[in-house]
Amino acid sequence: MSEETGKIVEQEMTELNKDDRAFRMYLQESLSPESETYIKSHGTIINWRKHGKLPPTDFLEDILSVYPSSDRRFRLALRLLAAKSPHVWGPGGVVWKLKKSKAE
Repeated sequence: MSEETGKIVEQEMTELNKDDRAFRMYLQESLSPESETYIKSHGTIINWRKHGKLPPTDFLEDILSVYPSSDRRFRLALRLLAAKSPHVWGPGGVVWKLKKSKAE
């Protein structure tokens, strides 16, 4: 699980061409610095990426509440939550699937 989280974070940072400091700022662009979940140091990102630490669920849920579903950060938070708790968030962050009605 923690190795998977590291790979997800590393891949996202590579695709965005951001280092640890820039990635921390990017994730929190619309989050309040007064929040209990606010990341104060880029070392937190390093811990996620290299040392197997898992992002706090509260932080990831804050991202879900602040950014629209079309935002990369929203989708990243879903993927990380799914890696942490696949039994809750579903594979890859797909919380549920809607069946098409027969009328469609």
